[in-house]
Amino acid sequence: MNKKLNLLLLLSGVLFTLVGCESEDVTSTKIETPAFSGTLTNQFSTNSSVLNRNGFSPDLSSNTSHGISVSGQGSKMVEPDLALLNVGVEVFAETVTLARNTAAKSIEDIESSLFKNKVSQIDVQTNRFDISPRYDYEEITMNGRRIGSQILVGYTVTNSLKVKIRNLDKVGKIIDDASNAGGDFTRINSISFSVDDPSSHQSELRELAIQEALEKASHYADLTGIILGPVLLLSEGSSSVSSTFENYGMRAMASAPYSTSISGGELELSLTVNVMFGIQ
Repeated sequence: MNKKLNLLLLLSGVLFTLVGCESEDVTSTKIETPAFSGTLTNQFSTNSSVLNRNGFSPDLSSNTSHGISVSGQGSKMVEPDLALLNVGVEVFAETVTLARNTAAKSIEDIESSLFKNKVSQIDVQTNRFDISPRYDYEEITMNGRRIGSQILVGYTVTNSLKVKIRNLDKVGKIIDDASNAGGDFTRINSISFSVDDPSSHQSELRELAIQEALEKASHYADLTGIILGPVLLLSEGSSSVSSTFENYGMRAMASAPYSTSISGGELELSLTVNVMFGIQ
């Protein structure tokens, strides 16, 4: 009886062990399956990124609007009504005080000549003032060797004005009078011409610019066999005034025998627009 009982217990233990091994195998299979699935997902994601970078993504939300993008420029020639004069003085002296006082007297005389010619005080503005040392260089002997030495010889004072001249018929006379007032210290740095109120021409320039943009877009549409759609985007670019610029870069002579002749000529005003048209 005891032998039968022991045999029965032994068989039960073996059966329990086999069932346990099968359970472990099933559990192991269930754990490995999601890990393998995750690997496939990562590979698919990587391949999708490559497609996106190469422009083959089927995602329609990334598409941009297509159309014809052109620029147009409107320009016109006008007569200037404003002259911009840069006039000043340059004085060299051994001391700062002497150079500054001489420059102050000369620029004051120039300003007085401007006001006598009916230039308004609000149209005269200081645009540069500086004091700088001037050095000479010479060779000296030190410890048996010749070396270069820097020697202070004095100071240069520069003072210049930006002047708006609204009466163009008097530009030459104003320059002559300023030169006489400042004497040999006078510097006429530049003169240019402009329009006091360019905004008064903006509407016409915009119309011309849009007209040119339309003509360009229509031409491209005809060449490519497409139908031009509505305006998708419009922006206004830069506007400019092209004027004559003369840099005299010389010292004015108080005893000049002839009067200065200045001609304003014409100016070109321009404005640019950028337009994108849709395609039907």
